[in-house]
Amino acid sequence: MSSSRKLSLHDIYGLKTPTVPVLSPDGRFAAVSVVSYLEKENERVESLYLVPLAGGLAHRLTRAKEGGRAPAFSADGTMLAFLSARPDELEVGALRGKEKDTAAERKDAVEKDKAQVWVLNLQLGGEPRQITYADEGVESFCWSADASQIVYAARAPQAGEKEYLKAVRDNEGPIVLRRVQHKMDGQGYLDEVRTQIFAADVATRDVQQLTDAPFSCRLPSCSPDGGTIAFVANCTGDEDQNMRRDVFLLCRSTGGVVRLTRGDVDAASSSEPPAFSPDGRRLAFVSPRGPENAYLVPQIMVADVANARSVASLAQALGQGFSSIGGVVPDAMPDDAVRHGRVYPVAVEQTPLQLPTANLDRPVLGNLRWLDDESLLALVADRAQTKIARVSLSGEVEYMGPQGELGSAHGVDGRRDRIVATISYPDAGHEVYRIDAEGPTRLTSFQADIVEDIAQPRMERLTVPAPDGVPIDALALLPPGHPAGTPVPMIVEIHGGPMWYDSPQFDFGSVYLAQRGYAVLKVNYRGSISFGEDFCRQIQGSWGPREHADVMACVDHMMERGDADPGRLYVMGFSQGGIMTNWAVGHTDRFRAAVSEHGEWEYISAFGTDDCHLWWQDDLGVPWQNPEGYRRMSPASAAANIRTPLLITAGQEDWRCPLDQAEQLYLTLRKRGVPTELVIYQGEHHAITRPKRAIDRLRRIAAWFARYGGMALDDDSAEGYPGPQGEKD
Repeated sequence: MSSSRKLSLHDIYGLKTPTVPVLSPDGRFAAVSVVSYLEKENERVESLYLVPLAGGLAHRLTRAKEGGRAPAFSADGTMLAFLSARPDELEVGALRGKEKDTAAERKDAVEKDKAQVWVLNLQLGGEPRQITYADEGVESFCWSADASQIVYAARAPQAGEKEYLKAVRDNEGPIVLRRVQHKMDGQGYLDEVRTQIFAADVATRDVQQLTDAPFSCRLPSCSPDGGTIAFVANCTGDEDQNMRRDVFLLCRSTGGVVRLTRGDVDAASSSEPPAFSPDGRRLAFVSPRGPENAYLVPQIMVADVANARSVASLAQALGQGFSSIGGVVPDAMPDDAVRHGRVYPVAVEQTPLQLPTANLDRPVLGNLRWLDDESLLALVADRAQTKIARVSLSGEVEYMGPQGELGSAHGVDGRRDRIVATISYPDAGHEVYRIDAEGPTRLTSFQADIVEDIAQPRMERLTVPAPDGVPIDALALLPPGHPAGTPVPMIVEIHGGPMWYDSPQFDFGSVYLAQRGYAVLKVNYRGSISFGEDFCRQIQGSWGPREHADVMACVDHMMERGDADPGRLYVMGFSQGGIMTNWAVGHTDRFRAAVSEHGEWEYISAFGTDDCHLWWQDDLGVPWQNPEGYRRMSPASAAANIRTPLLITAGQEDWRCPLDQAEQLYLTLRKRGVPTELVIYQGEHHAITRPKRAIDRLRRIAAWFARYGGMALDDDSAEGYPGPQGEKD
C-alpha cells in the first residue's frame, strides 16, 4: 500500500546523504562520508561509516560535528585516514612546545575549516589520532605504499606572508591584491601563498617538505611501489590566466623531478589526483582537449611514465615548454574580438597520450579507478544520467549502472571484480550499492527510511522537438496520484551550469513542491553536456535564445498533453538557472511569477566582480573590446520587457554570482514598478549550506507562487513565513 505522507521541511534533518565510497583493500568493506544536518546548531556535518559489501548494517565510525571526509585506507587495510577540522589533540599542542591548546585556538581551527589528517586504527579501535598540524590546513592527501607516511598538499606561507595573513584575519591590515584571479567563491580574496607537498611520518608525526616550487603543487598521488609521488602544478608563471595544469613526478629516493605532460592539458579538471595503474607504468587523469574551453567534453587521458622529461629543478620549470604564455590581451583589436581575447599559452609540444574515450562524445566526470592494468572505472554523463563506466585502454566502454532510464551515480570505487558506488534513484534516494554482473545491489538505507515512506510523485522522461527540430530531453514530476491529462499549476525549474544537466534522481525540493500539487518540469536545454559536445557548444558565447526556446517547447508540450494549467505557469532557477529565469521573464509574459536564485543580470559589471574571468574571456573576449556582445547576451538587455513578479535571492558572500548582480536587478524592477523582493542570505556563498536557509528557501518559493495564484500553502509550507499570502493584483 503506497503512503500518502508528504515530505515535511523538517525531514531535511533526517536525511543522510552518502558521498563517494572507498573500497577496502580486501574488498570486504566500503568507507563512505555521509552528509547530514544538525538542527540546533544549524550546521552541515559529515560522518564516516563502514559498509559491509556482503550486506548488513553500516557501522558508524565518527560522531563528532567535524566527523570526517575523504576517507582513504592504508594499503594493508588496517588504518583509515580522513580529513577533519575537529579541534586539535592536546598532545599535538605539546609536541609543538605548548602546554596545551587554548579554547580560542581550537575554535579557530574549526571555524576556518583548517582540516587535518586523522587516522583510525581499524584493528584496535578507539579515537582517531591526528597526524598533521598544517598551519593553513591540509588540501588533499594520500598514503605512502608502506603506510608509514601521509603525503599531503598544504599551503606553505613564508614569514612575511604569515604576518600578512594574521593582519588581514585580525582586521588590522589592508587586503592587498596582486593576482589576476583575485577572488574565489567560498575562499574570498586570494593571497599569494603557494601550496607545496609534504610527508608526515605516521608514527612520529615528523614532517618533511618535499617541494619548494615557485608555483603551487597540488593533488599528490603515491605510486604502488612507493618510489614516486605524482602531483599537479601550473608552471606557466601566469597560472591565474590559464588552466594549463601539468603532471609532475617526484622520485622519493633522489628528490629528482620529471615532467610528464607538456602544457597542453588540464590534469586537475576533475579536482582529483592523477591515478597510477596497478603496475605503476601509467597515469590516468581527466582533461578536455582545450583546457580553457568549458564546453569541450572532458576525456580520460593516459600517459606512460616512461615518457616523462627530466626537470633540472622546479624553479627552472617555470615558464618552460611554451612558445607563448599568453595572458595579456593586446589592445589592437581585429574584426573578431572574441578570438582576439583568447590569449592562452602555446605549448611547444603535445603530450604523448592514449585517449580511450576519444570516440565516446560524452563527458568523463572523474572518479578514475584502475580495475586492472588495462581498464578503468569512471563516472560518465550520458543523456542526463551520470553512469558508472568500465573503460578499456583500447576504447571499449561498458555502462554498469544505474539500470534503466531513472537513477544517477554520484561516486564509484573498485578493483578487478569488486565495485561499489553511490547511486540515487527517485524512489529510493542516495544509497550505497554493490555492482555485480547482475547489476546494482543496495547495501544501505541512509535515505530510504524517509524516501520510501512518502507519497511519490510520478517521474517521466520526455523527448520534445525544439523549434529547429533538435530533440530536447526533459523530466516531469507529477503530483502523487495525478490523473494523466488533468491540468495543474506547473513550475519550470531550470538547471545551472549551463553545461550541467538535470538527472532522474531524488531531489528533496522538487519532490516537496510536486507533493503540494505542482507539476515540476526540468529541461535539459542546449548546453547540457551529457548530450555530447556539439549539443553543448551550441550556446558558447550566446546564452539565452536557444535555451529559452528549448524550455518553452517543453512547456508547450506539457500543456498540449493536458498536464499543465496555462494560466498558472511559474519559473525558477539557481545560478545559471537564475540567469535563464531572468532571461525568460524578459522574453515572455506567460509565467505568472518567477524566482531567480543566485543568478547574474548584467555581464559587463560581472567581469572582475565574479570569479569567472577566464570563462567570460573564452566566450566573449573582454568587455572593453566587445561591449555589445556582453550587453546582447545579458538578461539586462530585455529589462524594459519584464512585468513578471520576481523573487530574487542571493548569498551575501557569493562571488560566483555576486550580490551586486541581484541588487542591480532588484532596483531595476522596483524602479519600473514590478512586484519584486530581494532576499539576502547573510554569510552564504554561492551554494546554500545551512539547513535553516534551505528550509527558508523552500518556504519562500512556495509562498511566492501561492501569492500569485499557485497552490495554497499547507501548514508545513506556511509555518513561520512572514510574507503575505493570497492573490496580489
